[in-house]
Amino acid sequence: MRLNRAALLLIGAGLLLVADRARAAIKDLRDATFAAVGDGAVDDSPALARALAVMKPGDTLLVPPGVYRIVLTADPLRIPAGVTLWGQIGKSKFILHSAGGKGDHREFLHLGSGATLDGITIERGGEFPAVLLPLFGDASAVTLRNCTIVGNASRFGGYCHAIQVGVGTLKNLVLDGVRITDCTYGLFQQNDATGTVDGVTVARSFFERNTASDLEFNSPRGTMRNVVVRDCLFRDNQCRSGSAGFAVGFANVQGGRVEDCDMRGYGSEALHVEDRSSDIRLSGNTIIGASRVQPNGVILVISGSTSVRVERNVVDARTNENGPHLVLVTAGGKELANPSDVSVTGNILVNGRATRTWYVQPGSGGEPTGNVVVPAGAAPSK
Repeated sequence: MRLNRAALLLIGAGLLLVADRARAAIKDLRDATFAAVGDGAVDDSPALARALAVMKPGDTLLVPPGVYRIVLTADPLRIPAGVTLWGQIGKSKFILHSAGGKGDHREFLHLGSGATLDGITIERGGEFPAVLLPLFGDASAVTLRNCTIVGNASRFGGYCHAIQVGVGTLKNLVLDGVRITDCTYGLFQQNDATGTVDGVTVARSFFERNTASDLEFNSPRGTMRNVVVRDCLFRDNQCRSGSAGFAVGFANVQGGRVEDCDMRGYGSEALHVEDRSSDIRLSGNTIIGASRVQPNGVILVISGSTSVRVERNVVDARTNENGPHLVLVTAGGKELANPSDVSVTGNILVNGRATRTWYVQPGSGGEPTGNVVVPAGAAPSK
């Protein structure tokens, strides 16, 4: 049988793929080579460092059930490109402490391109400021799946951010089935960051009792685009500042979606769009009890944002004692540009005793259409 050139190329590619998979290894953090203990008492950071140092692209580091005490220094640990840390959900835990003083900033893991955390719990176990997963430098296809991040901000105070972006170029970040609780920011970018973030998907994730915003897609001086948040739960944010405390915030984001999420218990607006953000769709979300401290809109669109669609959301303000708008579209200040091309359609808007349904600043968009407005006291209690 004679094979043509295309068939030979396909066979060769398949053999290379098999060879690559054969070279990939699964290594156990508790193997004698690395000697992690996982009893919560012994410092396992040297063992983790030894294991990460020998991992190659395609390798998996198995983290068996246990509590791994990790003492952080000024030098963060690094997961090489293409490497997976794989644990048992809820049972493979890294508890973080610091070798420095209470004011010494610490970082846990830097992740290379194609790195994956799967089934890992990360918890701050002491009083020190931290960014647990700083996604710095140039990286792509970083994935967090079925992970839990606990900042213990209510216990230790200070800042403890789960994820920071905006330093370098980050493409195609995925958070799938991630739980972030009691942190400061869940994900954020500093105002002065000039990096690029292109492609973020957050799905089936849970954010609870964080003390600033859960997801702060904030890029006033950088580039951020193609962000999707869908099928997530947001609960009981603890922020009391008017400048943070959102479930999802967009600032200078081009192409953002928040779809089919459930948000409950926010002092600030649940959904915040500002600073020239464009092509934003807020669709199919349920929001109960937001803007209960701040007077802004439960859904707020300000500051030159354009092409924003607010559609098919349910906003229930019956627990509000204050008087925010359920949807507020406005410049946000005399020196700021009006939003433009904003539509408010097909929403169910349930008022509290003092809330106002909407305000769309003239020139920002057409009159809201197709919405169901329920006056205070008219809807049945749950």
